[in-house]
Amino acid sequence: MKYAEIEKAAEQAVLANDAFLVELEVKPNNVIIVYVDADEGLSMDQIKMINRNIESELDRDVEDFNLTVSSPDLNRPLKIWRQYRKNVGRFLKVTFNDRKVEGKLEKVEQDFLVLGVPQKKKSAPHVELEIQFADIAEAKVAIRFN
Repeated sequence: MKYAEIEKAAEQAVLANDAFLVELEVKPNNVIIVYVDADEGLSMDQIKMINRNIESELDRDVEDFNLTVSSPDLNRPLKIWRQYRKNVGRFLKVTFNDRKVEGKLEKVEQDFLVLGVPQKKKSAPHVELEIQFADIAEAKVAIRFN
């Protein structure tokens, strides 16, 4: 099964269901994993419809496959710009330039993001840190219990 064929089916399916493609993995033995998300959150119905739409575009009679459609969990790093935009206001753990920092995602621009990083002294104002996307090695939504 060709990656381009699977990718095209996935992109059409997410567009038809008000979602966006985050990542596509095609593993040996035609194990296909499609990670999708939506700006306003993703419902189980959307995931089911995306799965059905993709499956209808691929022919099991020609080549069998195992398809999984899922939203990325909190342990998976953010992969695309739209995920960052969706998470404005949430706390992120960002690794960049051999440095790790956690802060509130304040703003997302085309080439960079701005994190509000709390200072050690609680009374001190947070520092706004501008990070270029090109410098980010990994960014994940931080799980916080307040």
